[in-house]
Amino acid sequence: MSTPGRRYESVDALRGLIMMIMAIDHASATIARQHGSEFWAGAMSIYNSAFPFLTRWITHLCAPGFFFLMGAGIYWYAASQQGSAVRRTVLRGLTIFALAQVFEGPILFFQETLKPPAVRLSRITAPPPIDGSSLYWGLIVLSTLGLVMMLCGLLLWFKEKPWVWLLVCAASLLITHGMLPADGKPGPLWATLLLTAGLSQHVIVIYPIIPWLGVAAAGMYFGYWWRQNPERASSRVWMVGLAMVAVAVALRAGGGWGNIRPPRDGSWIEFLNNVKYPPSAVFWLMSVGLNLLLLSVLERLPALKAPASPLMVFGQTPLFYYVVHFWTLGLIGFFLFKEAGSLEMAYVVWAVVLVALYPVCRWYRGFKMAKPRESFWRML
Repeated sequence: MSTPGRRYESVDALRGLIMMIMAIDHASATIARQHGSEFWAGAMSIYNSAFPFLTRWITHLCAPGFFFLMGAGIYWYAASQQGSAVRRTVLRGLTIFALAQVFEGPILFFQETLKPPAVRLSRITAPPPIDGSSLYWGLIVLSTLGLVMMLCGLLLWFKEKPWVWLLVCAASLLITHGMLPADGKPGPLWATLLLTAGLSQHVIVIYPIIPWLGVAAAGMYFGYWWRQNPERASSRVWMVGLAMVAVAVALRAGGGWGNIRPPRDGSWIEFLNNVKYPPSAVFWLMSVGLNLLLLSVLERLPALKAPASPLMVFGQTPLFYYVVHFWTLGLIGFFLFKEAGSLEMAYVVWAVVLVALYPVCRWYRGFKMAKPRESFWRML
């Protein structure tokens, strides 16, 4: 069980689990050449069967999990430091943003060279809302993680007033649901970067800053709550997760606020097919709630938190794992799959890549942990 001053092993394990799940989505995109479309405007994917939908749906745990756990980790790091955590957190965010431009951004253009499948697993793989301009640069997950981390560093100025983080979280939800353009087209670049997902003035924004800052701010408050009494939090985290899932289900069933887009029919797939870009309240309440339920399970399974566990190895080398798996799957798709493979083949490639990455990430973890706490490598 986690205690103040120690690593939060269950959080490391959860991070490792969602990173392994994330690779399913990227394998689907590079091998089967399939990727869901859940934008606030334009067409959303309509799935031909449950298998491709569930493959996509399970990966919705990942982005909210990343941002939420990042927020918690930022608070825990700040609480364990005597010096200024603000400067180091901002520097870490800036470093991640810079690395994203080198290692993540080129993937947008690289994937354009992959031949699409002859048979699609979903009937709509629509582009995001566009203003007609061509693509020059993209704000995707790692770039936004870096920017949001910098803003969370500034929120550490309110470490003695954690209710401010809840206020930021609530404001992000209200802004997201209240300021989306009514005409279904992305606004000016500044508005697209902050709020809406889409292609605006040559920049594709998949993860706008304001809504994902709200998820990270909620994570900061969660970190504060957990650290006050880890034993009590460990026993009650399932209640928080279940409550979030219940609220998400109620909002979806009730329609209106929290959905951004209602279901198109009465199927269970449409009920669960929620807007991700930007995240609706239903989407991130459901995803974060499920993450917390998984965290509760991991708190009770010590074998999965052993140092050699793949969950721990991947969860303690997140940035390294992310970059290496991203490019490995991209290169496999480009060189070995001139024609799109099946979704089943994507799962095979996913499993092979995870097995291959395990010893590499384990080596890197040992290399990183051998460095001083304040070193550049530990910062990553």
